[in-house]
Amino acid sequence: MKLVIIIGAGPGISNGVAQKFGAQGYEIGLIARNEEKLQQQVAQLAQQGIQARYAAGNVANADSLKNALLTISPRFEQADLILFNASAVSVKDLLEQDWQTIKQTFDVSVGGAFHLLQLVLPALLQQNRGKLFFTGGGFAFSGDPQWTSLSIGKAGMRNLVQAAQKKVANTNIHIAQLTVCGYVQPTDLKYNPAAIANEYWKLFNQQPGQFEEEIVY
Repeated sequence: MKLVIIIGAGPGISNGVAQKFGAQGYEIGLIARNEEKLQQQVAQLAQQGIQARYAAGNVANADSLKNALLTISPRFEQADLILFNASAVSVKDLLEQDWQTIKQTFDVSVGGAFHLLQLVLPALLQQNRGKLFFTGGGFAFSGDPQWTSLSIGKAGMRNLVQAAQKKVANTNIHIAQLTVCGYVQPTDLKYNPAAIANEYWKLFNQQPGQFEEEIVY
């Protein structure tokens, strides 16, 4: 089974990763909330000769995420790579923001990552192998008064991933995060999806003893 599962599928980083790994012969499993957009992405990848499947799921809900992973593959824990690319954001001034919205976005960015770790990590530890990557953001290092929800979410996720990395220390399990410190758009020479996907490919090909835990990009 050559399978890469991308959680938080969409037109940006996740699509770049799907194209990169798909071109290398990996089947792609896509998970997101919007089924119509998932269908469109699978069709677009098929036009490029990339085999992909999808499952709708809400990462903020552990049961929904588990059901989506099982739909992609009953042996999802044996995927060559699982990429957590999900996030939620509400752009609003700090003094106008409400706590309920902050909690809802946190449930996606951090709750989703937490649910994934609890679902997958026991099996990875048992088989002493696996790759689990997370898309971070530069706001994790410095909060922003307009992007508070994303800042808190990325900071929390970064800390959670670091805890998971300590959990798998001295094993063949590679948990890593790519912290993207720029605005992702196709026309940007550095922060375009294809360039970012290349960084994930670099992480993916690292062997035990060479694992990087974080690339700040």
